[in-house]
Amino acid sequence: MTIPSITNYSQQNYINHGKYKQEQPNKKSNMTNLGVAVTSALGVATSVALIAKRQGFSLSPSKIAKTPVKDWAIFKITDKNRPDETVMKFKAKEILTMGLGSVLGGLVGGAAFDKKENFPAKCSEAVSQFVGDISIPLMFVAGPTALYKKFEDLSSKETKHLTLQKASKIVNGNKFLRVICPTIVSGTSLVIGIIAGNKVSNKINEHVHGVKQNRGIRLTDFAPHLDDVCLAITLMADKSPVGDIISKFVPVALTIAGIETGRAKQHKNQNTV
Repeated sequence: MTIPSITNYSQQNYINHGKYKQEQPNKKSNMTNLGVAVTSALGVATSVALIAKRQGFSLSPSKIAKTPVKDWAIFKITDKNRPDETVMKFKAKEILTMGLGSVLGGLVGGAAFDKKENFPAKCSEAVSQFVGDISIPLMFVAGPTALYKKFEDLSSKETKHLTLQKASKIVNGNKFLRVICPTIVSGTSLVIGIIAGNKVSNKINEHVHGVKQNRGIRLTDFAPHLDDVCLAITLMADKSPVGDIISKFVPVALTIAGIETGRAKQHKNQNTV
């Protein structure tokens, strides 16, 4: 029996938990990776442009050129001295739009720059990314976080829920509780959402392809969850400069979803990721 050397073993770079083997770096794979990165970024950029237009920002090249860079829609943050100015906000609908743009961009890039035989794997990964890593975790964070915001607001409103109002006043009156309570709510919701999203996307791919799916949670799956953190901060502290600053990194984080989609490889003995 031949025992593989450490060198040969180290070259066996598996993705998607052994079901898809990543090709050795070469000009073709480098071109695929570059092409997928570009198309994913273009997908996100197009989505951001649509969001900016929908929120009242101009897409006129001449007007953009005359506007200071710090006041461009993608860079602008809340200014306490100018509270009435419009700042681009990334809430649930906007995050889903960017996530969809990224995944579609990754699919287009994968189809254009990679082998046709790998396309089914890319479709499965697109489901895992958009459903499992973006949509479901986002819903899990948005719902509980919005409910907690309503609970927090009870302290300053007349309500029949006297027990909840009393609890709200206690939380708002304590600096530690005011920070730790929403953090626990959002953090717990995110963890549950990540696990639920992974299981749901696996089931969808199993149903579509008829092959048992066992795609686990990968490190790169956590990149898109910056959007969930941003959404939680936005809901908890409206018109917060901190939330605005974090949101500027959301398009970059969501681009990874498209890149992972476009890079997925089809194993010769499998039909799913």
